Amino acid sequence: MADSSFKASKCLTFSVIETERKRLLNYCRANKGLTLTINLEEVSLCDSAGLAFLIEFKRLARKYKKQSNLEGMRESILALAEFCGVADMLADEGRLAEGP
Repeated sequence: MADSSFKASKCLTFSVIETERKRLLNYCRANKGLTLTINLEEVSLCDSAGLAFLIEFKRLARKYKKQSNLEGMRESILALAEFCGVADMLADEGRLAEGP
């Protein structure tokens, strides 16, 4: 699992976020590479809990002294992040890797 990405579930909402968080913690602990990556290509629904989850991912990457990468972020998630004023917190070196 050293260089693999964390594949997020299709929904990042209040109803599933605790399960996703536990999975993410396991991924972060097990990953021996230099970068932690979340693959968001399959995510079709994201609410404020999902945004908090993504911010937590960035915090965990710093805790484990790793770079972080958000892959395949949909425009709808980016728009929600911008609306909530947290898009800059999710940026990878000043940019977001956009998805479909």
